[in-house]
Amino acid sequence: MKPPYSNRGVQNTKNEENPLVSMIDYLRVSFKTHNVDLILEKVLHLKKEYMEHKESGFYGYVGTYQLDNIKVLYSHGSDVRGTLIELSGQGCRQFETFLKARKVTWFDFFRDCKKNGGKFPRLDISIDDKKTYFEIPMLFDKIRNGEAISRFKKTDYNGSLSMEDGEQGGTTLYFGSKKHSEVYFCFYQKNYEQSEKYGIPLEELGDWNRYELRFKDDRANAVVSELIKSESMLPVAKGIIKNYLRFVDKDNDLNRGRWKTSHFWEVFLGDVERLKIFTKPQEDFYQKSRNWYMNQAARTRKMIKLVEDTKGISDLEDFEEELELNEKQEHMMLVYLAQPEEMIV
Repeated sequence: MKPPYSNRGVQNTKNEENPLVSMIDYLRVSFKTHNVDLILEKVLHLKKEYMEHKESGFYGYVGTYQLDNIKVLYSHGSDVRGTLIELSGQGCRQFETFLKARKVTWFDFFRDCKKNGGKFPRLDISIDDKKTYFEIPMLFDKIRNGEAISRFKKTDYNGSLSMEDGEQGGTTLYFGSKKHSEVYFCFYQKNYEQSEKYGIPLEELGDWNRYELRFKDDRANAVVSELIKSESMLPVAKGIIKNYLRFVDKDNDLNRGRWKTSHFWEVFLGDVERLKIFTKPQEDFYQKSRNWYMNQAARTRKMIKLVEDTKGISDLEDFEEELELNEKQEHMMLVYLAQPEEMIV
């Protein structure tokens, strides 16, 4: 049974065995084009007259078209930033209203982005767990006891205690580096966060963990490709968790890799396959400089060449003959022309 339209990107399994909800929780999509109308019509499928226009932006962009938490930022025509879609958590929920109205899915939206040259600098997927397959503080204890095997080199945490009675508040675990990692996990007790934020008694909220998976740049694009291929969000999210993190039960074997996976972890992840989101090695070194020339300087050079051809002069060619490359440019040319096999030892 397929989940309904927009819910095919917000998947909810409401039963006692697996009460999990997965959703897109934040994203940015960048486009080289400066044609905002194209992005609104062909990607977001929103009418421009409903967007509020602001002559200010973020991340170096100069203006914004905004429908509450759905934002389209644009740059000057000469700026290679082009156009950026940004959807916050609330923006994602609001955008699902339009997906449902069009009877399409998040996966259709991702295809539209790709079709129009979109790249994903950031993508967050979250899983809400209201069965609570495990307690977050228990994970912290397992990590301190050496019973966690992970691709992440760093784990961090925070928690709180009541000054009045010493009662423990919510606990949050961070896996990876928020600043430097292209893959970063945040597991926390959502019920405590919501209780503190809105003053709702914990007992009214019940058990509630949230597992946030945050991806940047190449890893974000790889995850989007996997989502398009599978059209199934929860198994993709679980598969990535399984590839990066495993909780085990300590035994006498000196090789931790042979320790048995903890039962609660096996039940949580089920029989999903580990999903490796490796990306193809980048062989185009100094592509940024080449792109700058293609997007900026090449047009100016062509203009000068057309003028010279018309007038029958060759100042540009003579000028280029006299130019000398500096040390950095010589190095860039050397690397650019080399094959990867020539660059290894």
